[in-house]
Amino acid sequence: MKITFLGTGAADWDIKTYVHGEEFRRYSSALVDTELLIDAGPHIYHFAENEGCPEILSQVKNAIITHSHWDHFSPKTILRLAENNPGFTLWGDSACLRALQEVLGEAAAVINFVELPIGETHDIGGYNVTAWPASHITRDPQEESRVYIIEKDERILFYGCDSAWIPSRTWNAIMRLKINLMVLECTCGEFAINDWRSFDHNDIKMVENMVDVFRKYKYFAEDVRFVTSHMARELHPDHATVAQSMAAFGVQPAYDGLELEV
Repeated sequence: MKITFLGTGAADWDIKTYVHGEEFRRYSSALVDTELLIDAGPHIYHFAENEGCPEILSQVKNAIITHSHWDHFSPKTILRLAENNPGFTLWGDSACLRALQEVLGEAAAVINFVELPIGETHDIGGYNVTAWPASHITRDPQEESRVYIIEKDERILFYGCDSAWIPSRTWNAIMRLKINLMVLECTCGEFAINDWRSFDHNDIKMVENMVDVFRKYKYFAEDVRFVTSHMARELHPDHATVAQSMAAFGVQPAYDGLELEV
């Protein structure tokens, strides 16, 4: 498996301020190989059109959604994927379907939506995908935000944007898995330690603490690597400074366009 980060920013990155060649983070999203998309926010086509890869989304057959917040889930983007990619299927909490119908009206009928219940493993385009609870809430009281475990060819990817810490139910499910790559969110950086947002998001010390525990008890695969995404513009310094800070505890901050083998 290969993961390509199409966006690594939190919701305070304004696409109107984008300048080609200058450091910028789009809303967090990732592409697994060429066919499985994680989160379909409003910036993914901006990435394709401005990073020299206009066809990068042309083979997407499935999208899995962490939650329905607008920086992770754009009904208009979903509609564009459905219209451009024959056989496209959207997977997630039923809140996604309600949001599609609210925004798109009758046009939502063209989108093939499948509810992906928490704790159930489904074969999605050749990947075994399991959703587990995230520590994050939305305005829909019935929605359960989720993180994902994605497995293929005996390699395992954990993707967790947004989620503060790892909820107990999720931890009990993943602690014995041989995870090879963990993508942890780090919305709050060095400028927001012990910030109120830490009830919904990780800060850099929280990430460091979790990784220390993972290593102390030898959780996950021997070759496991830790990467962060979903980093707020106002709460982090520049990428080079973030990378230097995180290197001290063996974590790599992702950037838009980063490709990693799982």
